[in-house]
Amino acid sequence: MADRHSTGRRVPVLIVGGSLSGLSAALFLAAKGVECLLVEQRPGTSVHPRARLVTARSMELFRSVGIESEVRAAGDPGPIGFVVVDTLADEHYVPTGNHHDETLDISPTGMRLCDQQQLEPLVLERARELGAEVSFGTRFEGLTQDADGVTATLSEADGDGTATWTVRCDYLLAADGIRSPVREALGIGRHGPGPLGRSVSAIFDADLEPVLKGRRAMAVIVKQAGAFLFARGNSESRMWQLGFPLFEGIDASPEGLRERTRELVRVAAADPGLDVTVHSAMAWESAALVADRFRSGRVFLVGDSAHAMPPAGGFGGNTGVQDGHNLAWKLAAVLSGSAGEALLDTYDAERRPVADFTVEETLARIGQSSAESRATVQLGYGYPSLLATVPPDGSAEESGEAALTQDPHRPTGRPGTRAAHLVLECEDGRRISSLDLFGEGFVLLTGAQGDAWDSARVPLDEREPGVSVHRIVGPGERTTAKGPVYLDVDGAFASSYAIGPRGAVLVRPDGFIGWRTAADGPGARERLSAAALGLMGHAPVGPSR
Repeated sequence: MADRHSTGRRVPVLIVGGSLSGLSAALFLAAKGVECLLVEQRPGTSVHPRARLVTARSMELFRSVGIESEVRAAGDPGPIGFVVVDTLADEHYVPTGNHHDETLDISPTGMRLCDQQQLEPLVLERARELGAEVSFGTRFEGLTQDADGVTATLSEADGDGTATWTVRCDYLLAADGIRSPVREALGIGRHGPGPLGRSVSAIFDADLEPVLKGRRAMAVIVKQAGAFLFARGNSESRMWQLGFPLFEGIDASPEGLRERTRELVRVAAADPGLDVTVHSAMAWESAALVADRFRSGRVFLVGDSAHAMPPAGGFGGNTGVQDGHNLAWKLAAVLSGSAGEALLDTYDAERRPVADFTVEETLARIGQSSAESRATVQLGYGYPSLLATVPPDGSAEESGEAALTQDPHRPTGRPGTRAAHLVLECEDGRRISSLDLFGEGFVLLTGAQGDAWDSARVPLDEREPGVSVHRIVGPGERTTAKGPVYLDVDGAFASSYAIGPRGAVLVRPDGFIGWRTAADGPGARERLSAAALGLMGHAPVGPSR
């Protein structure tokens, strides 16, 4: 057996499950320099398209680890959204909702369509490039945990039978799907409506061009077929997917599902003699459930193990990607000794309400009654729990009663919200997004007259995290800053972050605002230090003013 099968091996983080959520968690951990091992029982990445939409937030995260351009090249620009037809032969296709990507003016990336079987290999390659170890064909058998770590039992079939061994880790991430053996072993319950029904997803080839007549049909509701048609792949390598409900009485055998697919495709194309080749047809069950807690000791639930949601809106896989990103920097900080163990409690406090909200949004979309825009679900969610560690400065926004979401087109700069995207011009003339400043550590953004904050580069407390200070200067403003200075091209910094020219905003490594103050003044540096310590799980933060 290979050395990796040696019982007693120890790694800082073990990830169980190698679909999009688990692979993304491995990528974000590796980007932080955390040694991690991912095990997946399947032989490789997904062979079925599954998830299609990569939201603007997920695209921003992939940008931060260097694969934005690869995702763009593998995917398709759209259009995004459904059209409704009786059959594909209809003269007019009726769009439903807004097909415009409303995140393009508030994000440096916007959304992208990229099938999961194309996206996962890109995430895998980059994760391995950065040092993550990924082992396919490896099955999780069980775990025990104590105060010092987790022992996981793994197995793998080989020529002589089945090899079994154990791995010891400091923390374990369960990204093992909706039925999650890890979650079940921990006895973590779930809440929500539960199963919503069974459906079929089929991949096929057929010459639809004669009926499409050059029209781009990315997502179509075909009423006569009672089915959904999706264009998969991209313009260079197109394939088609058909989705339809699996009603009682339908032959659910592999050949029965293939035959049903052929019948429905012919109905959809209004061509009874159409040649249809079905490559795969699989039944699956939709559900709406959220785990009652996302942490049990040293084990964390990520992705579908933490939240199952129907595909409406395309938010499920993206929510899992964002789980891993939220957790990765916290694990890195705790493992390095720079953060207190209490920081890990914020994972459940922050991500579980987002999961509840997102599930509600997918259900509302099924009923055509969503109260939130697609942009708000992608970029407007926040972490109101952060306000519990930021004493109010007297404003209603920071009273601790803030809503979970905000309109991302009207950012407030409130602690707990995503730091808004600004177009910045560097001193050498290059233009970047303000989001490109985030990710390595804590970042302090200051106004043109924020000289007092230059001292933040030197910690006041040995436990205080290092802080990068960046001066943002609006058109026509002057500054005496000696450090990095960026021109706020659109003059939106002050309004987007709600501070004055002497104020400052502290942004966490995940791009969420942890603390802000409208101006400097007596004790300002001490307040910042207390804030940074509190945000790292060391102590309550000082008052925000």
